[in-house]
Amino acid sequence: MNALLSFYRGESANPEGRKLEDIWIWQRDRLENVHNYIQWLFPLPEPSRFNATAPLLDEAVIQAFLSNKELRKRLFRSFKLMLDFYGLQCVTSKELGVQISKAANFTSRKPFWLRPMNHNHLRITRILRSLTLLGLSAYSKAFLTCLQELYQEDPKAIDPKTMEFWTKAV
Repeated sequence: MNALLSFYRGESANPEGRKLEDIWIWQRDRLENVHNYIQWLFPLPEPSRFNATAPLLDEAVIQAFLSNKELRKRLFRSFKLMLDFYGLQCVTSKELGVQISKAANFTSRKPFWLRPMNHNHLRITRILRSLTLLGLSAYSKAFLTCLQELYQEDPKAIDPKTMEFWTKAV
């Protein structure tokens, strides 16, 4: 069994002994200060320089996510966890589709990530790309739109090069 699929199905823990469900209930300070979980929540085909034990996406794993609604639902829950961490929210409606916007806690969360050269910008790149690869492109596009709006509001908070990476990730 593939380690990533087993982790995402809730059948096994990662090498640090963490199950997906454990990470979902972490407090925000732990999400900020621990750096070797994001690669499990939002896997990519390329190795991470921050977590050598993180699994890599391959075509079989991508196809498993694309063909399995439950895996995508669990990925979406991971996405909502990180949106909350950033002070953002996801709203879906038939009229407007998927929209990501500021949540009530945005002002208190903004200092933790919305500033130049913040390590969370790398996490966001990973999230955008992983969502796109694993079948949640409507959410990655909506997230990018929100990030572009935040950039327009405060261009000094996000490096233009970071915006390029985010755009390419989607």
